Formats: sequence, structure tokens, C-alpha cells
Amino acid sequence: MGRRNKNKKGVNKDAWLNTYADMITLILVFFILLFSMSTIDAEKYKQLVEIFNPAAVYETTGTATESDGATSPNEDISVEEIVDLEDLYQYLSQYTKENGLDDAVSIEKNESAVSIKFMSSIFFEPDSSRIKAGGQQILADIGQAFKAVEPTIKSIRIDGHTAQADSPVDDRDLSSNRANEVLRFLQRGYISDPSKLLSVGFGQYRPIAPNDTEENRAKNRRVEIIISETEDFFSDIATDNGTETVAQ
Repeated sequence: MGRRNKNKKGVNKDAWLNTYADMITLILVFFILLFSMSTIDAEKYKQLVEIFNPAAVYETTGTATESDGATSPNEDISVEEIVDLEDLYQYLSQYTKENGLDDAVSIEKNESAVSIKFMSSIFFEPDSSRIKAGGQQILADIGQAFKAVEPTIKSIRIDGHTAQADSPVDDRDLSSNRANEVLRFLQRGYISDPSKLLSVGFGQYRPIAPNDTEENRAKNRRVEIIISETEDFFSDIATDNGTETVAQ
């Protein structure tokens, strides 16, 4: 009989190392992927989403842009950051709250204007049109905000109002003089284009509360400042029952 072939290959005892190495490599890649996802930036996330779901890229990008570009309503805003009426509204709301003026100042906003109502006692002594020192400081603070937003607005109207009460001073004159004093204060230091400024005195004829208590009369004695992106307030003055003064 011939000799059997004894060169037959045996089992490779180290073959398991290949499988083990593959498994370790996969685990390493898995943890690297987890780590990269935990520290991912917007661009990397966009690329990853595009790989698995291209249709979602537009929606994801749009959401990120809105959150990056907008100021959260809960975030404080400085005068330097004011560029439009939304910023102005946020700043004024923040200012009144920080300075404890919530009970004496109210702020409203629509799509084209911001309105601020001040109780007259903030700025004036009874029957006086001279602005108090404390009132001047408040006007100086908000004047900086008006100055920042001036390039984007068309008009700033100051309305003076009094209450129905016995007084030696004519109520129309008093409301007009008060509105005009606020106008001139803003014109002197904060508004570069006087043609955007207008003051109106309504006397006692535009009450916001019944004149039956001193508390309600205090509400009616007020100064309103309306900052608008349009010139509608100027054209509407002809129909108002007030005394008009335009800055010159």
C-alpha cells in the first residue's frame, strides 16, 4: 500500500481572533458614533439626517435657523440689541418690571406700533407741566431705546390726558403742555428727526376709567407714547378731539 498523505492541513486554533477583532471593531465604531452624536453640531446633524431621511433636511434646517436667529422672550435684551418694534416692546417690558413701574406703566403692541401709557404722576406734580427729576431719568432711559429704533419707525406721538376734576388750570392747556414737554425732552437728546415727533392734548375727553374715584382719576391723568412704523397716526389726527402740536 502506498503511504497516506500526511500533509493535510489541521484546524487553525487562532481563527477565533478574527471574529473577536471584528466584534471589537464594531463595538468601537458604535461607541464612537454615540460620542459623535452627543457632541454633534448643526452641520453634522444635517448630514446625518440627510443620509437617513433626505426629506427631513428642510424642516430640520428651518427650525434651527429660527431658534438661532430669534431672541427668546425670556432673555434680557439691551439697548444695543434693539433693531425693531418687537425688541423695543421686550426692552420696555423688561425695564418697567426691573424698575418697579408695573403699577404705573402699561405697554401694548400690535403689528405696526408700540404704545406706552404712563400715569402722569411719574412725570409731573399736580397741575404742573414741568417734568420731575425722576421722570426725566425714566424718559432718558426709554429715550435711548427710541433712539435705537428710530431708523425703522415713521412716527412717535405723545398724547396728554387729564381727569375731570376741579382745577384752576385749564385741562386742555395742561394736557397739551405736558405732552409737548415730553416731546421736547425726547427731541433734545434722543430723536434726530423732529418731523417724526407729534404731541396732542386731549384734556379730560379721552378717559379710560370713570371719574368717580381718585384712583380712577389717577388712571385718566396719563401720558401715552405711541411709536409706529407707519404714518397713520399723523393722518388720523384731523378726526381727533384734541389739540395738536408738531415738533419744529
